Amino acid sequence: MNGEAGFESRFAANGGVKLHYTAAGSGPPIVFLHGFPDHGLGWRRQLEALQGRFRVLAPDLRGFGQSDAPQGHANYALMPCLIEDVLAVLAAEGISQAAIVGHDWGGMIAWWLAMRVPQVVRRLVLLSAPHPRHYLRAISDPANAGTIDYIRRFQGVADAVLPTPDELAAWVADKAERQALVEALRRSHPEAMLGYYRANIPLGKMPDIGPQPLVRAPTLVLFGADDPYIPTAAYDGTFREVDNVTSLVALPGAGHFIHHQAAGFVTREVEAWVSRPPSSFRALG
Repeated sequence: MNGEAGFESRFAANGGVKLHYTAAGSGPPIVFLHGFPDHGLGWRRQLEALQGRFRVLAPDLRGFGQSDAPQGHANYALMPCLIEDVLAVLAAEGISQAAIVGHDWGGMIAWWLAMRVPQVVRRLVLLSAPHPRHYLRAISDPANAGTIDYIRRFQGVADAVLPTPDELAAWVADKAERQALVEALRRSHPEAMLGYYRANIPLGKMPDIGPQPLVRAPTLVLFGADDPYIPTAAYDGTFREVDNVTSLVALPGAGHFIHHQAAGFVTREVEAWVSRPPSSFRALG
């Protein structure tokens, strides 16, 4: 699949953790961060469409695909581990600033990167990923218990068992893409994948994340109006978290995996957002 698309298979290192990423094209860089249960090549349609104008990079997050899976849930904390992984990929490419696109857990990483290391984020695009403050509030709301009960199963039970790779990949409609994901998930480490939930979502009452820097990058948020995993109300506070032009777009009839379900639309929105002239956004100063 890589060779057919002209993709490069490359590696970066964050300390002792080896990180695999797919790279293609040349031009302004865009980093695509996948979620659960996915892999870097889950962005294949976007990578193929955009590699003619951009340097596109799509890591396998640690614990997934060909990246290392260090033992211990603490190794999957958003800060510093997962943010530093993105910085390691940028360093391997010699890139100081990029557009960051994140879906699901990749979106959580993208939000925290934009808050804590703003100088590396030129544009920010989130798919199915509310701001962390409002996501945690949604998880703690009893009214959403049915929507987020899978999270409690993953992060609150010591002997939680993930579905099989074939079951986890069932959401992918294209047969070849689904098989590629199945193979990636077979290489992934189940405890590592559960580690994302256990390291970053507390048991019991959710603490507020407290005061955080406002996101300085122009921010586009895309989500499916029929997402079964994230309450729509979790996006309500988005504009209060960004000190720049912000766009929030709901896709009618779409669910959680909008980069597949509405691939062409997502690709066009990403391209348009990262290509807009700086004068159309607030100067970052």
